[in-house]
Amino acid sequence: MNILILNPPQRDNIIMVKEGRCMQRKGAWGYIMSPITIVTMGTLLRNNGHIVTIKDCPASGTSFSEMLASIALIAPDIVYINTSTPTIDDDIYAAKCIKKQNNHSAIIVLFGIHPSCQYPTLLTENCVDFCIIGEPEYTALDLAASIKLKSNLNSVAGIAFLDNSEKLVVTTAREPIINMDNLPMPDWSFIDTGNYRLPLNNEKFLLVNTNRGCPYRCTFCNAYVYYGRTPRRRSVATIIQELKNNVELFGITNFMFWAEEFILDKKFVLELCHAIINAGLSIKWVCNSRVDAVDPETMTAIRRAGCWNIAFGIESGNQSILNMINKKITLDQIRHAVSIAKNAGLQVTGHVIIGFPNETRETISNTEQFVKSLALDFVQYYCAIPYPGTQLYTDAINNNWLTTTDWRQFEHNISVLNYPQIKAKEIMKIRRQLMLKWYLSPKKVINTLINNISQPSDLFAFISKIPGFLRWI
Repeated sequence: MNILILNPPQRDNIIMVKEGRCMQRKGAWGYIMSPITIVTMGTLLRNNGHIVTIKDCPASGTSFSEMLASIALIAPDIVYINTSTPTIDDDIYAAKCIKKQNNHSAIIVLFGIHPSCQYPTLLTENCVDFCIIGEPEYTALDLAASIKLKSNLNSVAGIAFLDNSEKLVVTTAREPIINMDNLPMPDWSFIDTGNYRLPLNNEKFLLVNTNRGCPYRCTFCNAYVYYGRTPRRRSVATIIQELKNNVELFGITNFMFWAEEFILDKKFVLELCHAIINAGLSIKWVCNSRVDAVDPETMTAIRRAGCWNIAFGIESGNQSILNMINKKITLDQIRHAVSIAKNAGLQVTGHVIIGFPNETRETISNTEQFVKSLALDFVQYYCAIPYPGTQLYTDAINNNWLTTTDWRQFEHNISVLNYPQIKAKEIMKIRRQLMLKWYLSPKKVINTLINNISQPSDLFAFISKIPGFLRWI
């Protein structure tokens, strides 16, 4: 089959990151993530005999008209479209344009967290033929084989579609990929890796998927919709080989270890760190972790293996809010995690969310003061977003908290939740104030420059990201 895997542009030219649970503007961090899901899908499909083209339009700056012109030349049999909640309207528009241009000959398949939850509605669009539910790689492969052989679509696990009588069909749920080593290493030659650069020094970087699945049940998180709750990891040997390939074949030495929670299995993390050191890999990387999963030994190990920044989901500086969102961490655990990470020589990023149910001006003030007390290098304040698939979304529907049903507003810099005690507009105003207070602090600016800028080109790269960041704020 002739297959196109597409990340469409947005009609308003806003550049969005669409990688699993991460659905946010480029301006939030000043970079676009290398699209590991679509490249892994493409590699798997190509390895199984299909002709595959990948187009990451936001990263390459490809407009809608340019996208359609190139698709006319490709003439794909199947188009797999990467989606997100805030971009779903533009993703659907792209599907409609492709259908119209190709006289409805191309089969359109949506994948991502949003269609995994919202397939009943999306399939009513006459431009959508299938929605993939959950992990997309092997479902995409099995669906392509079924379409090619014209076999029974009901045998393809993990899809939803309308049958000839317009009846909704949801096939057997696909089990999570237990042996992660069965997935191929992503072949980054599908894309221009020069489009994916770090914000502070403009160096190229790639994502490396280390593990999947999170067993926790935070009320605001929809990651389980995509990857399930069962933790699974790749072998250390496979990860090391992928790192070597990326260094040797693409000349890239900066990486983001991509996982819902990188440090869930301490033994695995220590083995990986020792293997990186023993392999003589001179690389720099970042990762994330829950605050209750770290200890001095692990922090020291990841620092020695090249990690320079670790991100923690702090979420709130008020214990009652943490309890309410089912985060299952304490303020003391947050303090301890930041402290031992800093003692190990790591820079620390804190992810903070305001606007949860029961949030008040007082609890937000608690959070602000708590965050100030931590030795953080970077902070992102987000508005709580009730993404489909989350308990927060269910609660928002049941309590009439939503201010809009316009998916384009479901971004982390926008609040769509009105509560009796605090309204969406005030949440957004406070969030912006918190961001400006943090990043316009002379001390923070100076520390950021000292710790991350080593040459004039780094400074120019840093300055170039400021306008997009301020627009996002």
